[in-house]
Amino acid sequence: MTLDPDVAGFLSALRSAGVPPGFSGTPGEMRERMRAAIEGNWDPAEFAPVKSVDDVTVHGLRLKVVRPLSDESVPTVVYFHPGGFIMGSAHLMQDVARRLAHDLGAWVVSVDYRLAPEHPFPAAVEDAMTALRWVADHVGDLGGNPARVGLAGESSGANLAAVTARRARDAGIPVAGQLLASPVTNFAAWYPSVAQNADGYFLTRDDLAVIRKLYFGDDDARAADPLVSPALAPDLTGVAPAVIGVAGFDPLRDDGTVYAARLLEAGVPTSLRVYPGLIHPFFGMPGLSPATDAAVSELTGLLGGLLGGLLGGPLDGAPAATEEDA
Repeated sequence: MTLDPDVAGFLSALRSAGVPPGFSGTPGEMRERMRAAIEGNWDPAEFAPVKSVDDVTVHGLRLKVVRPLSDESVPTVVYFHPGGFIMGSAHLMQDVARRLAHDLGAWVVSVDYRLAPEHPFPAAVEDAMTALRWVADHVGDLGGNPARVGLAGESSGANLAAVTARRARDAGIPVAGQLLASPVTNFAAWYPSVAQNADGYFLTRDDLAVIRKLYFGDDDARAADPLVSPALAPDLTGVAPAVIGVAGFDPLRDDGTVYAARLLEAGVPTSLRVYPGLIHPFFGMPGLSPATDAAVSELTGLLGGLLGGLLGGPLDGAPAATEEDA
């Protein structure tokens, strides 16, 4: 595999500037670096056009509700932001939520779940389910179609989407599809890609150790809990059809690939895309290179196929097998 040239330039610029690792320092320092990096590169004029963005609070949980341009009965996507369960927010990821809303023609409910270490596991898991229940109860008021509700997330957000998809199955809440970008699904395993991409590709092996410690205390028994590691759930049959995207130079590459295999073994329609030259978290950085932008478009289009969105086909057109683009 060869690193995408634009991605390589980005990483080289970070090294030249002496930017510290994302998960170094205190949680407050991590969050401030992330905020400054994202807001410092924002150009609101480049945000995808949508009809409105509103803030809603449900039982203390903050949601950012993005309304698409269309007034027709449309899909609704519950989106969980990345940040290792420690940093990030719906505000900082509003460009991602807007793009999903625009490209899918969907309502997008972006979730400001509680962050560790102030609110360790299971706070984020509880908030994720609260958000889905609220959407299920209000999807008609939003203008969405109850048969076209989806989940989406990246990295830690993809973990929450995967956990919530299984909990939705158990609770009888219909979910038509889930999009998992660079997911972490098994904290009890250190796959080969962790060693292969241990350092130098934005997310590091040391970062993963920090995330484990601050999110659930780095306890081996807790790591095996399916609410922490959804890949370890004993039964994945009947969860929502999945679209999974992983990057070649991501420590979590093998994690997402193995989870796709587990879903397929359980009979869950699953489509896997591997982007060899990209890094973690590519889905949240579509402007980094044409390759990242194309990856975001492809994964969003596959989710649209599951939800019957503007980019996709009918709901029964979900892919039935893994397809790996290496």
